[in-house]
Order: sequence, then C-alpha cells, then structure tokens
Amino acid sequence: MEEYQKRAWECLTDTERQSLFLQLSNGKSTWEVGTILKISHYKYLEIKERSEKFFRMFSDYFQIHEAIFRPDSPCEASFKDYIEGVIEKRLTRKQASLYMGDSANIVHKIRVRLIERNLARLKDSDNSWDMDTLALIFEFDRWNNFRILPKILQQPSAYKRRANKKDKVYIKYLLERVPDWIHEKIIERFRYRTKPHINKYWVCLISPTLYKDTSGYKLLPVRPNEESLTEMSRFFIYVFKDKEDADTFGFMVNTYLDKTTEVKMGQKFWPEYRYTIQKALNYKEVNNIDLSVKTLDMAYNSNRSSRKRYKQPK
Repeated sequence: MEEYQKRAWECLTDTERQSLFLQLSNGKSTWEVGTILKISHYKYLEIKERSEKFFRMFSDYFQIHEAIFRPDSPCEASFKDYIEGVIEKRLTRKQASLYMGDSANIVHKIRVRLIERNLARLKDSDNSWDMDTLALIFEFDRWNNFRILPKILQQPSAYKRRANKKDKVYIKYLLERVPDWIHEKIIERFRYRTKPHINKYWVCLISPTLYKDTSGYKLLPVRPNEESLTEMSRFFIYVFKDKEDADTFGFMVNTYLDKTTEVKMGQKFWPEYRYTIQKALNYKEVNNIDLSVKTLDMAYNSNRSSRKRYKQPK
C-alpha cells in the first residue's frame, strides 16, 4: 500500500476492515461474509458499501492533503479535535467531545454552536484545502453509521435503512419489563365475557412468568369497539380482529430470542413479524409512535398509585 492508502485504512473501523479483507482477499460472497461477521445480510450490504466508499474517499483525500485541516485553518482547535476524533479515530460523538479537552463541549447546545460556527468559516473560505475539508466532513456525515453534524446541517443520508431497533425495544420490553399489576388491571377492566359465537377483538398479553402454562402469553377477548382500540393503543398493545393473528403475535414475541440468534433465522423472523403486526386494527396508532423504553415506561407506569388496588388478596 502507498502511504496515503495506509492512512485511509487506519481510518476504517475493525468491522469495515474485516469486510474489505474477507471479500477482496478471500473472494467471499456477501452472504458468507455477513454470516462470518454475524451481521444480517441487508446490514452487511450497508457496511460493505460504507467500507468501500470510505477507503476510496480517504485515499483520494490523503493523496492530496497531509491532514484533514490545513496548518493555518480558520477553524477553532476544539472543532478540529472533534472532527479528527469522529473521522480519523472513529470515536462516538460523546467520546470525541471528551477528546476535545473542553468539558463545556460535551453539552449538546454548545457543541452544536461550535460546529455551526466553524462550518461557516470553512464555507466562507476561498482556500481549496478548506473546501475539500468541508466536502469531506459532509460526505462522511452522509455515509457514517451515525450522524456527526446537527440535523439542520445534514445532507440526505446515503442509506435507505430498514431499522428493527424500535421493534426490538418493544419486544424486549413486553418480555421483561411490563409490571404484573398492569396485566391484572387490563384483564379486570377489558375482558369481554360472552358466548364463543359473539364477535370480539383479541389482544395478547405477554409475560413468561405469569403465563407459564400457555407458552408465556395470554389471549384476551375485548369488546369490538373504538374504546377498546383507543385504550389498548394507549398501552401500546396491538388489537387483532382474529384470534389466530393474536396467537401468532404472542408466539413470535415469545420465540424472538430463539429465532434471532443466527443471521439467517433473523432474516426470516422479521418479515413474518412485520406481516403479523400489520394485521392489527390499531397498527398505525401503535407503530407510528417513536417507541423507546422511556415512552413505554410512561405508558405502563402512569397509574402506579393504583397498584395495590389490583393486588390479589392473600
């Protein structure tokens, strides 16, 4: 390798280097490399594309310039440290903020103002090195696996991501964090006791500890009306018209850990899971919310004072 290529190689993460090495040196297919790295195929394709892009981008840049910033750059030292931290050393935003040496820049608003101020200086410069630096920063931000620039300054991402993060948070929350008293409250208030042939909606309550005898979940019939949909949406619980769909949802949630341990298994699980939840009558109301542990905590702990009221008598 030429010296500028060595510098470009050092700017890659370990995963990006492995990706290039396995595919270029060993002639592995994308499926084989993804399996070796234990990464889903579509996620690996993103890493492959990013590693190739970054190696070319850094090689082209360091072939012309010896550093990201010219010696007499108009930028502040703390900004240069931040950019060098996230781009060359591939630190996280928080790590790069600590790397800057000024603890004040850990504060998001202060760091944003620093970035905006110094990017403006690069934009106003008529030096070609400054222009190349500015282009490198914006292009890196587009292709990196997390954004390094404030939202208002970001250019469109290079990726069209299909993220499972929200679904993973939701499933793990159902399996591990929903309080038992919530189940008692929902069953007491919403259980629809009627004859089998009467029309009803179905929800699935998940608890590996409460429902050990029924594979970790309980199918609950609720009244087929708007109130049921509204209240269940408030608890981020999917409501199904057919009992079979609610049963499928419960089974998939409870087998999530087993069915996503390997890449190929996960690739089969997620399409089936998304297909199932899309059948829910309140799919849009629940799925459109930016689900996180914080929002779920707020929903399930909103009536914490009612806990004793639903406690089973001894």
